[in-house]
Amino acid sequence: MGRVCSKICPCLYSSGSCESNTSLSQNLIDNSTGPQEDYWSVKVTFDDFEPLAVLGRGSFGKVLLVRKKNDHNLYAMKVLKKNHVKLKNQVDNTKTERTILEKIKHPFIMHLNFAFQDPKKLYFITDFMPGGELFYHLRRSKFFSEFRARFYVCEIILALEYLHQMNCIYRDLKPENILIDKDGHIKLTDFGLSKITIEKSSKEGGKAYTICGTPEYLAPEILEGKGYTTAVDWWSLGALIYEMLSSHSPFKTNIKEDFVLDPEKYNQPIQFKTHTSPEAQDLITKLLCVDVNKRLGSVRGASEIKEHVWFKGIKWSDIYNKKTEIPFKPQIVCEDDLTNFDKVFTYENPLRNSPENSFNLPSNKYENFTYDQNDENILKKNEKSES
Repeated sequence: MGRVCSKICPCLYSSGSCESNTSLSQNLIDNSTGPQEDYWSVKVTFDDFEPLAVLGRGSFGKVLLVRKKNDHNLYAMKVLKKNHVKLKNQVDNTKTERTILEKIKHPFIMHLNFAFQDPKKLYFITDFMPGGELFYHLRRSKFFSEFRARFYVCEIILALEYLHQMNCIYRDLKPENILIDKDGHIKLTDFGLSKITIEKSSKEGGKAYTICGTPEYLAPEILEGKGYTTAVDWWSLGALIYEMLSSHSPFKTNIKEDFVLDPEKYNQPIQFKTHTSPEAQDLITKLLCVDVNKRLGSVRGASEIKEHVWFKGIKWSDIYNKKTEIPFKPQIVCEDDLTNFDKVFTYENPLRNSPENSFNLPSNKYENFTYDQNDENILKKNEKSES
C-alpha cells in the first residue's frame, strides 16, 4: 500500500465474462471451515483486539496494527468494507483470498491466524511484519545491490513455485505486496487478485482470462484476452528484478516518469543501467520475453529459473530453511516499532470508522468466513494423541 497505483481490477476491465473461482483446486478447498457462523457468536471479534496504528490503506479498506487483548500478541488486521467489495465485483476474489491464506503454509507466504466479520466489514488477521513493505525500502535505497536483490528473489521464487504447484496464479507480484519480517526475510501478501485454476490436464488447461493486475507488472498475454497461465507471474518477477536493480519499471525511462500501459513498449529492447551485470541482464531479458512459449519458467516452471547462471552457487534448501546470509535486517527498536512504515498512514487515527455495533443492520453474511488457527492446532493435537 506504499504508492498510489492504478491496479486493474477483475470484472471492471475484462473483455469477457468475469472469472469465477468456484472450481477451486481440491488442494485448497478440502476440509473447508465447518459450521455456519453467526455474526455475534463467533469466538473472535473486533473487540478482542486493541487497534494501535494504521499500517496502510487500499481501495477496499485498510490494514491496522492490533494487539490481541488476551495474549498481548501483535497482528496485522486487514479490514475490508463489504459494500466496496460488492460494488467492484470482488466478492469471489475476497473469498478466494480467505481460502488461500488459510490453506497455504509456506515460510515465504503470509498465513491467516483469524478471520471474522460483522454486518459491514470483513477482517483478516495475519502476522505483523515489522520490516514493512519491500517498496518502502526500495524507495529509500533507490536500488538494491545484486546480492540483496538476489536474496529476495530466491525467496520469492520458492513462494511462487509453491503457489503454482497448488494451481494458484498470484497475479499481483510487486514491491508493495512483499513484506519483510524482523529478521529480513520476506512474505508474499495480498491474494485479492489471485486465481485458483483447474488442473492443467483438463480441457481449460489451467488458464485464467480476466484482465487484472498492476500495469507495471502486467504480462502482455493478459491483455490479449486469450487466456494465460502461471507464466504471467514469471514476467512480473522479471519486471520486479529490473526495478530492484534500477529503481523504476523496465518500460519507462526514469522513476519520475508516469507509467503508461503501452503494449508496443514490450517489443522494444530493454535499457539496462551500466551497473547491472550481464548475468542479471540475461535473466531479466528471458523473463520479460513477450513470446510466452519462450519465456523462462513457462515450460518447467521455477526449475528453469533456478538453473540460471545468476543463481550459481545458491543452495535452495538453505534458502527454504533460512540458513543463508541475510543482506539487510530492518532496524527495529521495539516490537511495535513503526519506523519502517509510511508516516502518511501511521499518523492516522486507527479508531476512525470503527465497526458498527448495531443488530439492526441488513444481513450481508459471507458463509464459512470465520477462522481461528487455534481450532486447527487443537484438532491436529487430538489427531496426534489418537494415533
